[in-house]
Amino acid sequence: MRFQTKLMLVFILLLLTVVGLMAFFNYQNAKKLLGEVEADLQEIVNTVHFSTRKLSAEKGPDREFLEKFIEEFKAKKGVKEVSIVSNRHEVIASSNPKRIGRQEKALSGKEIVVQEQFGVQDSGRDSGSGKRIRYEVRMPLIRDDRVIGLVQTSISLTDFRHLLREAYVKNMFIAMTALLLTCSASFFILHRLNKPLRILSSAAEKVAFGDLTVRISGLGQDEMGRLAFSFNGMILKLAEQKALEERLRHMERQAILAELASALAHEIRNPLNLINLTADHLGDQFRPEDTQRRDDYLGLVSSLKSEVKHLNHVVGDFIALGRPHRLQKARFRLEELIDQVEVMVKQQLATKGVHFKSDCPSDLRLMADQEQMRLVLLNLLLNAIQAVDRGGSISIRSRLDGDGMLVLSVSDDGKGVEPGNLELIFEPYFTKRDGGTGLGLALVRRIMEEHGGRIVASNNPEGGLTMELSIPAEA
Repeated sequence: MRFQTKLMLVFILLLLTVVGLMAFFNYQNAKKLLGEVEADLQEIVNTVHFSTRKLSAEKGPDREFLEKFIEEFKAKKGVKEVSIVSNRHEVIASSNPKRIGRQEKALSGKEIVVQEQFGVQDSGRDSGSGKRIRYEVRMPLIRDDRVIGLVQTSISLTDFRHLLREAYVKNMFIAMTALLLTCSASFFILHRLNKPLRILSSAAEKVAFGDLTVRISGLGQDEMGRLAFSFNGMILKLAEQKALEERLRHMERQAILAELASALAHEIRNPLNLINLTADHLGDQFRPEDTQRRDDYLGLVSSLKSEVKHLNHVVGDFIALGRPHRLQKARFRLEELIDQVEVMVKQQLATKGVHFKSDCPSDLRLMADQEQMRLVLLNLLLNAIQAVDRGGSISIRSRLDGDGMLVLSVSDDGKGVEPGNLELIFEPYFTKRDGGTGLGLALVRRIMEEHGGRIVASNNPEGGLTMELSIPAEA
């Protein structure tokens, strides 16, 4: 159903509800008013009928009869006062003793006279119907077609003006209540209908700040649902485009490094090999006879060969970083790989007195390129050894998480890394260490990405750095 159609149906429903409520309450008020009018009219009719029938039938009622009549008549609903006037215009009996003996105005004919007693009102305690107004009803007593007296009655009837005012106030109250309820219902319904727009607005704001993981669900099958579906599709395309751009930038960096490596490999390694051979020749052919001088000479030759070896290692890392590598995956035990790397760095650990601890389940296996993973661990351990002080500690822990990923962490208690550099340390040529090339961690990240994994660096709360690797345990 279209959003516009929903709004139209909602407002039509609200309008019908308000009109229906107004019609219902107006009907109830009119019914009540008519009921009270009918009751009052019936009251007058009953009073007139009772008076004329009973008194006209009596030939000569005595005082006892008249008093009894007045008591019975006074007990009727709405009757406040009743008096009987003789044909001599004298009050001969009354519910108000003060009126007995008074002279009253004679009737001009046989008609019934009803007069409002101006300024006299009752509170309606008898009928519970609100304010009531007093009327004086003068009814002739006719026998043998002549007037023999009259019954003068004071009757309390409902004040219809008050009823009309009350009905008006009630209708206004009902109208205001209905309007308030309609506004509240409209606000609630519009709030519900506007919820998808708020969700879309919030999601768009997150996307504007670079969060491409936002997804919208549960908006139904109408326009909002289709808009949410299109929004999710757009975000998915943006995420794919961003990933493709990152991949292109990475491939561009790899291509540049590969080109540089290819161009520089021969230009650097050939002179290095010549220098290395020359150092060997000098060490063998021109060794001094003097012991002291010979030791100094051999030390210089050894230092020269060590620097040549270091340069060869840098060139090797540079070539490995820029050269695509075809993974040779195989299943192996991670514990064995850690033991192999520990043997390779055993001398460095002993030189600095570093305490090394490995916590790896013996049955934990990994499907990966073993040589590449050995290079990853070797680089991480060498960096950790250089970061810790003498007598420091390094630990390796591994586990499997619930998503089938093997998580391997290498922690040390060194000085850690400045928070702003935690991402930069994986960029090529970024290093804060004297003599560092900035290629080792870049090579580690490339190997992890080739395996479908990732590496994250974080500082430890108690000091030091943790390198956490995540890699699929199965191919």
